Amino acid sequence: MSAAGVSTASSPPLRLPGEHFAAGLGAFVCGAIGLVLVAPDLARGAFFLPHVVAVVHLFTLGWIMVSIFGALCQFLPVAVDRAIRWEWLAHVTFALQVAGVLIFVGALPTGSARGVHIGAATISAAFLLFAINLAATLAGARTHSLTWWALAGASLFLAITPVFGVVLAINLDQGLLGAERFVTIARHVHVAIGGVVLLVMVGVAHRLLPMFLLAHGVDSRAGGIAVGLLFSGALLLAIPIGGMVTAAPGAILLAAGLLAFLVQALAFYRHRVRRHIDPGMRLAAAGLIGLAAALIAAPLALSAGLANPQLLIAYHLLLLGGVSLFVAGHYYKIVPFLIWYHRFGPLVGLRPVPKVHELYSARAASIAGGLLMAGWLGLVVGVILGSPLVARASALVFAAGTIVEAIAVARIAQRRPA
Repeated sequence: MSAAGVSTASSPPLRLPGEHFAAGLGAFVCGAIGLVLVAPDLARGAFFLPHVVAVVHLFTLGWIMVSIFGALCQFLPVAVDRAIRWEWLAHVTFALQVAGVLIFVGALPTGSARGVHIGAATISAAFLLFAINLAATLAGARTHSLTWWALAGASLFLAITPVFGVVLAINLDQGLLGAERFVTIARHVHVAIGGVVLLVMVGVAHRLLPMFLLAHGVDSRAGGIAVGLLFSGALLLAIPIGGMVTAAPGAILLAAGLLAFLVQALAFYRHRVRRHIDPGMRLAAAGLIGLAAALIAAPLALSAGLANPQLLIAYHLLLLGGVSLFVAGHYYKIVPFLIWYHRFGPLVGLRPVPKVHELYSARAASIAGGLLMAGWLGLVVGVILGSPLVARASALVFAAGTIVEAIAVARIAQRRPA
């Protein structure tokens, strides 16, 4: 398969997505190590502790969002036929994002209100600037495909999501929200996941899953429905008034949008020409299964709320874990393609070059995937059972998987023509 499916002549230099992916993997490993430390607290239902919140944001802001920004910088020329509008600004937002995450995550356990505010403001600036860059890029596109609409929606919520974060950061020492704190947290989480992460996943997966699975010509109506439902649901949840009048319909629309996305992804997997599923796509499939499990658990967990904190935590583990595995699986597809395109592609016809899949060890990728899936599942079980021992042991397995994947991807990045 040619690397042209993820790169074009107008794609950015390797450095831009490369710095994002390197930082994202670093946050993935650090978050997993932090997860080992906080796993017993999760099993006890103590999700509100500052060090637990810090670990959660290592995954959401440091792993998932940095990876998404890197992927968008690389794939916009392919997806909408437009390179990122201001490449220099993408480097600036990367620096702001990494600095903000480090400040914010470091300040939470130490109780530094000033650090929390500075970190939140820096991250918000990164999100807002990237949203402007993304919107400016999309404005120049000639056609408005499903991917275009998904990313356009995500650009809006990239600007909205940090507002919730700043309010919650201020609330840590001001207590302005009172009893509404946890409701605001729930809105913040689901606007970010549904309005940004899932919309980007739908839009990018619409192009990448058919390419990686060789499943072209699949009906994409479910994907279009997913975009509309996710956008509508996130928009309702973003309205900070109305209580359940806006929250309940918003949650239902998000759930329906996620279901539509899962139906679309299943269609790609079922109609693939390539019957063998490689380690990366197996890991992505595990992530989709996790999202399906989160969809099933959501009504029970969200209706029980704080009355059953273990169930609430298990739901969020399924949700964030599902996204994490989906992203982790794509690293085994995207990074080899980029390295091949930039370093080996120019040599085609001049000398023998390796194939894309020969740039990494499928066995190592399978081991990493197995550890990630087993650790994640075990952690969910440990939390449901309220067992700190099971939760910590499972978190150790998960952390081992992140380290194996980080080493494997680093080795891919080091591959050069002999």
